[in-house]
Amino acid sequence: MTKTTLLLIVLCIALAIHYVSQKTLLKKGWEAEDPKPYINRFMINGAGLIVIAAAALIAAKPPYGLFGILIFIEGAVCVTFGRKLSKKPKHQDKQTK
Repeated sequence: MTKTTLLLIVLCIALAIHYVSQKTLLKKGWEAEDPKPYINRFMINGAGLIVIAAAALIAAKPPYGLFGILIFIEGAVCVTFGRKLSKKPKHQDKQTK
């Protein structure tokens, strides 16, 4: 197994764990009275990942383009979760789930 393959496997596992933690955070934010701290965390996290992805894509030596694409997708998911949470209705009925 080459170093690049091992690095790609580790990156994929790390991104999967990150995605699961972001889904958990989205659920907590959806249940919170004031989701603003969760929205801020999603947006900052997403922006940071997009900056890292842009740097990996600018380096553009194989396989960093693939790494950049995977990180960019994860950053976009974070921003999407933040936007979804920002559109949460102000008064949500506690009985509906």
